[in-house]
Amino acid sequence: MKKLLAAFLLSTFPVFTSPVKADFGDADFPIDLFKNSPQSYHDGWCRFIKNKCRIRFQGKAMWVEGQGGIYLSQFENYRYDTDKGDGHNLVVGDRGEYYNYISYRSENGGLKEALFLFAKHKAQRNFSMAFMRWVEQKPEPTRNYRFPNSQGPQDTQGRDKGLNPYDNEPITDWSIKTTKESPAGINCDSAVWRNKPQCID
Repeated sequence: MKKLLAAFLLSTFPVFTSPVKADFGDADFPIDLFKNSPQSYHDGWCRFIKNKCRIRFQGKAMWVEGQGGIYLSQFENYRYDTDKGDGHNLVVGDRGEYYNYISYRSENGGLKEALFLFAKHKAQRNFSMAFMRWVEQKPEPTRNYRFPNSQGPQDTQGRDKGLNPYDNEPITDWSIKTTKESPAGINCDSAVWRNKPQCID
């Protein structure tokens, strides 16, 4: 009987010693991804409507791709406004244009102001969250963190075309542009053209 019991225990022992995942396993968050945080990119308009630009946050820097930017030490003030328009033809959740005014000290010490606009409520919300995260230099993940999808406001669900900043090395050259111009006579932002070959990289 004792031999039978020993044999049974030995046969079941591997079940209890099978490999298990360390710590919390699948629940463990890849927190090391945030060592260079905050990082995000946002497609909006610069200074006036339809003047498309891509705004990036990375560490203590904020910049417009291909143009220039500032460091947190140059930031002075932020104010926000919205133009609700006449209320007609607005998609639910969109309330007109959103205006983000950022005052800063230029390299020569003069006070300047930049304007960033968004037409979509979700894009504005994600930009303002990223901006406050940048100002406070909070490295922890936030609820709009989407991995490995887009960190931008466009919620591309994995079709970010390699732009997720947490999948790439930190950017050191602000002159690099990752935006593409629409072919002549085509609006790649429109529902008609968005998925056509001419508008896909």
